[in-house]
Amino acid sequence: MNLMNISGRFIIYVTEQSFLISLTSLVAMELNIKAVFLGFFIAYRIDFVTGFLHIFDTYSGIYNLIILFILSFVYYSIESKTNHGIAEDIFKSKIISKYQLTKKEIMSVLLIRDLIRSFFISCIVNSLFALKYNKLLQSYYDHRHNLVSIINKDENRKSLFLKYVYSSMIMYYSIFFILLIIYTFIDPSSPLASSGVKSKSAFHYWVFFKSILNNNLTLDISEYMIGGFSLFVGTFIELFSSNIYEAVIISSMDSTHGFSSFVKFILPQFFPETMGYVFGMSIALIITDIILSFIQSLVKNEKSEYFTKRVHDLSYNLVFYFLLSVSLLIVGALIESSLGIYNF
Repeated sequence: MNLMNISGRFIIYVTEQSFLISLTSLVAMELNIKAVFLGFFIAYRIDFVTGFLHIFDTYSGIYNLIILFILSFVYYSIESKTNHGIAEDIFKSKIISKYQLTKKEIMSVLLIRDLIRSFFISCIVNSLFALKYNKLLQSYYDHRHNLVSIINKDENRKSLFLKYVYSSMIMYYSIFFILLIIYTFIDPSSPLASSGVKSKSAFHYWVFFKSILNNNLTLDISEYMIGGFSLFVGTFIELFSSNIYEAVIISSMDSTHGFSSFVKFILPQFFPETMGYVFGMSIALIITDIILSFIQSLVKNEKSEYFTKRVHDLSYNLVFYFLLSVSLLIVGALIESSLGIYNF
């Protein structure tokens, strides 16, 4: 039996919550409720603590938390019932009981477990007990009810590589497209300001290319990759804030020049550029995995054996992700420069 490690559980939860938080914002705005999560991600650089606490001290914040709780519970319940979801399908994770239970008994136990996971504070507190019940890395609830998180399939280099890529793709594209729906159909962005005068200044391809590439690499390396050193929190927050910015720009372009502007000026470089960011996020996940693997080695008193093996297994992927990320951003910058996107 292979135990699901701490880093895998963390990555699964963040991947799920990125989609659920985006969906919460969409549902809230459909119900004419202020999307406080989006407000926090926009203003987090100014005052992180005040912005975070604002979620809990306003009616809008409480409504958003309730919506997030309901959506999370529905998602986790469906996952438990069908055995399909991010945890099962990507990470091959499964919850088993140490004792023989009927299907009805195990579903009843999992239902309460899903309720705990649906509110992020109770989930965090519950999960911290894995440091205490370190033999099987059990949360408090799992320890009390003799549940164990295992991996159904042996991990190999290919599956390890794909886990981070799939997780990053789900996080990036679910957030981006839900935000694009919000700012295009529910709360349309204002049209781009225009002076009505076309610029006649010379267009310098390589100057434009260097500017685009520098901006993209700064976001990719400084915000996405290095965010892993803060246990992925930095990347997670920056992912929302940067996608809000991009979605607003695309929505504004659409309202100004029509959908054809997106097809002509954004779509050609969209997937190379965004996949470059996806691989950058995968690096952040690896960094987070390495940090949590070190903690797991200390907790289980494994004399760094697990940590050393984990670093060895992840090093190849980290280098490969970096090369792919930078290469795709270069391709995206070359395409964008050739379009001369600012010379409509």
